[in-house]
Amino acid sequence: MADSDGVRAQSTVLMGNTGGRSPETPLNQKKRFLAVIGVITGVSILIGGLHYITTKNNDTCYPKVAVAADAGNCSQVGRDILLLKNGSAVDAAIATLLCVGLYNPQNMGIGGGVVFTIYDASTGKVETIDARETAPQKSSANMFDKDPQKTESVTGGLSIAVPGLLRGFMMAHKRHGRLEWKDLFQPSIKMARKGVIIGKAMAEALSETSVMIENSTTWCDVFCDSNNKTLKENDMIKLLKLADTYELIANEGPDVFYTGSLSQKIVKDIQAEGGIITSEDLRDYEPRVHEYALNFTMRNYTFHVPSAPFSGPVLAMILKILDGYNFTHNSLQTDERKILTYHRMIEAFRFTYARKSELGDPQFVKITDIIENMTSDETARNIRSKIDDTTTKPDSYYGKDISPPYDSGTSHLSIIAEDGSAVSVTSSINDLFGSMVMSPTTGIIFNNQMKDFSRTEQGKNINMNNLIQPGKRPLSSMCPTIIMDNSQPKHKRVKMVVGASGWTKIPSAIAQVVLNKLYFDYTLKKSVDEPRFHNGWKPNVTEVEEKFDKSMSEGLRKKNHDIHQLLGGDYLGEVQVAVRQGDRICAECDFREGGSPAGY
Repeated sequence: MADSDGVRAQSTVLMGNTGGRSPETPLNQKKRFLAVIGVITGVSILIGGLHYITTKNNDTCYPKVAVAADAGNCSQVGRDILLLKNGSAVDAAIATLLCVGLYNPQNMGIGGGVVFTIYDASTGKVETIDARETAPQKSSANMFDKDPQKTESVTGGLSIAVPGLLRGFMMAHKRHGRLEWKDLFQPSIKMARKGVIIGKAMAEALSETSVMIENSTTWCDVFCDSNNKTLKENDMIKLLKLADTYELIANEGPDVFYTGSLSQKIVKDIQAEGGIITSEDLRDYEPRVHEYALNFTMRNYTFHVPSAPFSGPVLAMILKILDGYNFTHNSLQTDERKILTYHRMIEAFRFTYARKSELGDPQFVKITDIIENMTSDETARNIRSKIDDTTTKPDSYYGKDISPPYDSGTSHLSIIAEDGSAVSVTSSINDLFGSMVMSPTTGIIFNNQMKDFSRTEQGKNINMNNLIQPGKRPLSSMCPTIIMDNSQPKHKRVKMVVGASGWTKIPSAIAQVVLNKLYFDYTLKKSVDEPRFHNGWKPNVTEVEEKFDKSMSEGLRKKNHDIHQLLGGDYLGEVQVAVRQGDRICAECDFREGGSPAGY
């Protein structure tokens, strides 16, 4: 290796140069020699690691482990849990997300919810853990009917659903953790007190919400500078109250949040903002474990995803429709083929998003037949027969006239561990800074997931399966995915761990990255970086990112697509992915969010 040779050449100079000093004794020469060898060994190991990191395709790869979070320092936290502490994949995931809650508090935190897809290499099983927020017991389907400005379901105390994240973390830890619970909090406690540097994603969120922040003592105490102006990118922020809260949860466990001293503060702070969450709501919250994830097989791969109220059925339907076209790298080799391929993908999005509008919480509504229909081969064949390769169709062609709910921001993490286990996990507080309610006593920012329910004041064409009921979980676009490689049946291994943030664009963003890598044979970096497109059926327009090929846009317009080009920093989902490539594990963090992977 050239770099190592360079180090060895330098070491010869170091050992041969006495700088005019008197000759050393043999004993001292030996000590110096061993010291230099130690330094050289350390440098060689570092350079050897760097050699593994970058390949000729600009993919970021490691020999054993990869962690891909949307904050680079947090990817390193996960890596260190695995490398230095011998933690499990779930240990690393929990520690990493606690860190992400500091670097991207606008997207996720302990005031929200989470969904895990977990592969345990020791058992060969894939399970999901659903810790989505729930509607409070005092909620009702028409609770927002008397809100003429339609704001109470978006911000403020009434928009807050019962947080589930910490009980979800504890369930995952009890089933798959290896380290002590409190050890998972220590890196983030230290960071929160020392201060973290504001990155691109948080800075943009702070800019968008600066008026609210600067007009609130609670928010400005945390997110303003000494002149009471909102902090900017590369400024340092200290989250001291949240650090104290983390430390309390680390030492006493998550029950301190749900039934202990924190719960009383949480209820008081939420109710002071007009919320209806009670101590009983917190006490009674329970995550759900599904010991067998929803799965479907395409080619040599088996996909494992969470079922409703999450969007596993949505991703399954999209990919099953498209699998029948037998896409390969040749599908993009000419402009004509590429336009046709993209047209078929967009049509699959339309048909699928129309069906998504019928989903809800299966504990409250009977949707088993809908899920089975969405994920069946017969449905995929039927829809392919309806896709016209020459043109798109009116809205009514794709599904029932139902207005979909509009869920919002999230954070995703993908991990492949040294033992072959894997975690794909997505967490959310919904909109930027959730409900825009931050507890002045604990530093917790609360979600606004009540917004994700369908509401009666939205009109007659609403998803009746997604109406508010006490204890119910709202529909979600989150879809943490684990893909197994079945090419060697006796030695099944994780091929890809993938998921996304980006509101309703999550399933279409994941589908595009999966197709780019596994079907179109792109490098991993190109698979993630490639400009995206999205059509969610309503509104029936096809959004394309700013750098999307203009010739593709023109070709799609000729097939009657209504193309809307996004500008500047508007993107269609942010994907974090880890994939096994030969004997290496590669990872990519979406430039759209600004994170970076870590591994060893």
